[in-house]
Amino acid sequence: MKDVLTPIEMRATDKNTEYNHIPTIVLMENAGSKISDYIVSNYPEKKKVSIYSGTGGNGGDGFVIARHLLNHGYKVRLFLLSKPENIKNGDSRLNFESISVIDQTDKNLRLSVITDSSQVAPDNSDIIVDAILGTGVNGKLREPISSAIDTINYSPAIVISVDVPSGMNPENGAVMDKSVVAHETLTLHKMKTGLEKAQQSYVGKITVLDIGIPRVSEEYVGQGDLLKIGLPDKCSHKGDNGSVLIIGSNPDYIGAVIFAAEAALSQGIDLVFIIAPESSADIIKEYNPEFIVRSVPGKVLSMDAYDAFLDLEKRVDAILIGSGSGLMEETSDLFNEIISTTKKPLVIDADALKLISPDMLTENVLVTPHAYEFKQLFDEEVPDKLEDKIELLRKLSEEYNCQILLKGVIDVITSRDDYKLNRTGNQGMTIGGTGDLLAGIAVALATKNTLFEAAYLSSFILGQTADKVLEEKGFNYRIKDILKKL
Repeated sequence: MKDVLTPIEMRATDKNTEYNHIPTIVLMENAGSKISDYIVSNYPEKKKVSIYSGTGGNGGDGFVIARHLLNHGYKVRLFLLSKPENIKNGDSRLNFESISVIDQTDKNLRLSVITDSSQVAPDNSDIIVDAILGTGVNGKLREPISSAIDTINYSPAIVISVDVPSGMNPENGAVMDKSVVAHETLTLHKMKTGLEKAQQSYVGKITVLDIGIPRVSEEYVGQGDLLKIGLPDKCSHKGDNGSVLIIGSNPDYIGAVIFAAEAALSQGIDLVFIIAPESSADIIKEYNPEFIVRSVPGKVLSMDAYDAFLDLEKRVDAILIGSGSGLMEETSDLFNEIISTTKKPLVIDADALKLISPDMLTENVLVTPHAYEFKQLFDEEVPDKLEDKIELLRKLSEEYNCQILLKGVIDVITSRDDYKLNRTGNQGMTIGGTGDLLAGIAVALATKNTLFEAAYLSSFILGQTADKVLEEKGFNYRIKDILKKL
């Protein structure tokens, strides 16, 4: 697991924690409590604190910090830089309602709602807590946030930013307009990429605070990881939302390509191209008119398909080989030539795993074996213990510079520098065709995501879908049932 997270990875981890039955309001409470404890431990004599809060989760942390500091005898001025009705985050809204009640009863709290820059005044507190913005900023900051940041930066107080200094891009550390200049940044759960890349003068001393996020929320794929799948741009045109090429099929396994293609389309991509031998092509074409099928000579795939591949490769974003292709030597020649030629994201599945050498694998490749295919490809037995599987796959991913998705009761997904586990799915998925669905989802997601992300997201999506089908139909479900639910 990574030591440094991007903003989207942190959001996914938060949501995964909720998916794992820990409410996000618990994390907000933990964050506010830990930050207040830090202030009490490190600045016990500085009892006058100003907290500037925005309307998002960062602002909610500020409300909790205020509540805890009051319990330690601090005098707190809390500034909400917007109207209360603009607080859309449910956890933040609940904590604001709580601190509003406390404001009516505790003489050490002064709560102010700031809606205009004229209401922002110089601040001579001992400590200022910046809990305004936790997300990236594009362009100039709006008022009264801009004036509040000026006041914070002109103040003689010690400035402590929550998670990242407001105004700084948490992904790359850039400052487009202006940013809080913090003496200290207290970042939550793990280090953020923007803090690593930022100028030291903006972030000051960085301290990472544990807020109780369990390991499972990062190690296992969860609902939050789906945030990494981008939505189509409203100005996009045909092909902008992903095009894939699937190369496979022989007369005995026509359905494999169809399953993979249908699964790919279920992920919202625009175009699916298919190269299949003429013995299969017409049947595949008749199944769904959305498929763009290129027929090549012969009953099985061979080097006769290579020119068609070169032509279509230029038109697609990702490629899948192996679905129902069979194990003929001429098919092996074609697949090995494709692997050595293309730089596009390439998913290698099913029969193709038995036709290639691991020495052919590269950084643009994802392989999706089950245990038997894994043994044939890597000449390694799959260990029984999960931790041993992780260790072996990470070693092989680094050695062959590729992504591996090992299918099993718990799927293990590795890249050169990371790993993920997936526990969705059930024993009903032993029916023929589920591997083709997985490969189709993966190649579709690889048009917009990294291959590693495509691997673990497809594993989660397929397993979660099959679990929903199981709830409705029991164990006698079929591939078409999963496809409908996808």
